[in-house]
Amino acid sequence: MKNNLFPANLSRIRKERNLSQEALAQQLSISRQSISKWETGDSEPDMSNLQQLAKILDVGLDELVLGIVPKTTHPFSDTIAKFTTPDESDKDWHENHRWRQWQYSQVNNGWEWLARYYWVLFGLVGMVAWFLFRFFGKTM
Repeated sequence: MKNNLFPANLSRIRKERNLSQEALAQQLSISRQSISKWETGDSEPDMSNLQQLAKILDVGLDELVLGIVPKTTHPFSDTIAKFTTPDESDKDWHENHRWRQWQYSQVNNGWEWLARYYWVLFGLVGMVAWFLFRFFGKTM
């Protein structure tokens, strides 16, 4: 079965990498005419030459032979970019929650501290009550 995609892919990828047929042939230790025959479809490389070609051209065999280009080359960085790029819902959330800025501003007096951290009092009162009951409650 003759592969019609390989010659065109080889030629396109070689030109994208700014390699001449001569330079590619030297890296593969073959003649320039062999590269020319591969690109015209007159002959096909063996498996070892295909693997070397893929390595030199920095592409996968799927892309070189079948023309299947991988969808993403950096899926992790694409995922990070997707989650760190603000969208309309982020802007809307920040607009609607602007009142929370007071939580991060400086505390000026005790009343402001109580308004922000009243929940701390529940813990302190509970700890003091436990302590008093534990150590003084039995003897009473």
